[in-house]
Amino acid sequence: MIDYFALLQLPRRPLLNVEELKEKYRQLTIDTHPDQQTGPGSKQGLASDFASINEGYRILLDPKLRLQHLLKLEGVAVSADAVPDALADVFLETGTLVQEIDRVLSRTTANALSKALRHPEILETRKLAADLLDKLQAIYHNALEELQKLDQLWISTHQIAPELSALSAKLAYLTRWMAQLEERQFQLSIL
Repeated sequence: MIDYFALLQLPRRPLLNVEELKEKYRQLTIDTHPDQQTGPGSKQGLASDFASINEGYRILLDPKLRLQHLLKLEGVAVSADAVPDALADVFLETGTLVQEIDRVLSRTTANALSKALRHPEILETRKLAADLLDKLQAIYHNALEELQKLDQLWISTHQIAPELSALSAKLAYLTRWMAQLEERQFQLSIL
């Protein structure tokens, strides 16, 4: 397994300085871009390095993926099979609303009168989706604040793998639910 922290010359931590990550990425992509070398043998190796750097940047930029990668490097199993207890209520709320939106979307029609009659229902569903998305984003923001606290503990102890694993699962569920709602909001907006 590639250690993307080492590849991008960054410390192995739960929280990274995004600007420093971007700067390291920019410099490394300039140095390893296949078009920078003229020899035929070196281009293939650089293309592989370039691809690894791009993948490492993608993983380290995303807090959820970064935590999963860090935990794998530390030999900790990452499992997001069960919804974390702290998210149980919002899980039910999200699932119910996604089903409701899917029901609304399935009843689309080309008839102008039907569209006009359904307009209030669509607007109400869009508002419910926006409100829930705001709630999920607030929980996600709180999870990122928790990540900052855990990062400080990581620096001093390196003994917080269970907490990082739980936070990783929380971030995984939240990002999935937010993506589902954002997609359905878009679908509702074009009705």
